Amino acid sequence: MIHRLPFVVHSPHSDMSEAPEREPRNSSPPSWSSIVFRVFAGFPLAVALMVILLLQTWLATLEQVDYGLHATLRKYFDPAAWYILGELRLPSFMGSKALLIPMPGGYWVLGLFFVNLLLGGIVRARKGWTKVGVLISHAGILLMILSSGVTEMTEERGTMDFFEGESSNVAQDYYEYVVEISERTKGIPDQVHVVRGEYLTDLVGSPAPIRTVRLPELPFDMQFTRYCKNGRVMSVREMAPAADTAVVDGYFLFDRPSDKNAEINIAACYAKVLPRQGEALPSFILSGDAFHPHTVRVGDRVFVFQMRKFLWTMPFTVRLDKATAEYYPNSTKPKRFESRVTRIENGSEANVEIKMNMPMRYEGLTFYQRMMGRENAQVANSRPYSQLEVVRNPADQWPKYALYVVTFGLLVHFVMKFVLYVKKITRTRKL
Repeated sequence: MIHRLPFVVHSPHSDMSEAPEREPRNSSPPSWSSIVFRVFAGFPLAVALMVILLLQTWLATLEQVDYGLHATLRKYFDPAAWYILGELRLPSFMGSKALLIPMPGGYWVLGLFFVNLLLGGIVRARKGWTKVGVLISHAGILLMILSSGVTEMTEERGTMDFFEGESSNVAQDYYEYVVEISERTKGIPDQVHVVRGEYLTDLVGSPAPIRTVRLPELPFDMQFTRYCKNGRVMSVREMAPAADTAVVDGYFLFDRPSDKNAEINIAACYAKVLPRQGEALPSFILSGDAFHPHTVRVGDRVFVFQMRKFLWTMPFTVRLDKATAEYYPNSTKPKRFESRVTRIENGSEANVEIKMNMPMRYEGLTFYQRMMGRENAQVANSRPYSQLEVVRNPADQWPKYALYVVTFGLLVHFVMKFVLYVKKITRTRKL
């Protein structure tokens, strides 16, 4: 039997007083704040950012073969780079030319993706106990992105080299060259004053800018120009300098191409002492591979100047007790690198083993086993040495914690979905 629903037609003259009134629609346009929120929290923006990050990761992986890892990371993810030109090398049959692809800097793309995920994946997302797992996973991804930003802004990386029996409490920075200034008192260097690399690295180009650095604790100031990231001090007898290159005592700076392994670049620059009384002294050249520091007399006082990689001290001392290196047969591929060290702090000692993939973490510092060697590579029983990579990074373990959070969130989400599915199947069978 078919039941028909009652159908009533109201004519224009019928009484409509009993019909419910419709609420008038809000015809006012959305506010600018709501529009901005929708854009930054929107799914289209998330897709666009993920595509850009995917493209940047791909191009950076290709470029690091030609330019090295450090230079490629600086190019794509430097906070100072608002936009970059990615290079896609064309095949040989197309001329092997580099196709330049303009795109925003990766650091700011990640920052915008963080905002997008926070607004769209947390603030605007549907709430409820069935969505708890998704919210937890989104929080884990946010923590991972945040860790990369903290790492970029705060991380310091250096090396510690020593032979068996030696101790050290300083690490040498991987990349930053600085100028150290100290006064000679009775032949011994006094307090060291450091001009950091941030005052030097932008003094490039032709003609190079000139920068004066004030040193209020010393009787003079310093003037620097022509910084070379990978420079070599050349004699005019070896090679004729370019027309705009300054020559000091028959020597000049030759700017070599940066090495792919950025940590082996040797910086150099021109420097000049500006006494507060009297005339400026002659210019001189500072180089990271100089055997001896440069000496200058200012009045009755003697000062020495040296360019070297930045040293940062640690709150404890590490002594290398034994270095063990094993290699696979008939190869130089390391099989086992192990450093047995003693950590000395406030008169107490602790024995620690540092192995490949098993670092030592203490006081916010992480010590990785980087490489090993001998004082004389040609002599098998010469003194062994160990090089540890030292990392100071407050967000060192954050990516691991973020993965735990994401995994836990996905597990919660899948369990809830499975429980809801079982309940649905049970209800269907009862019907």
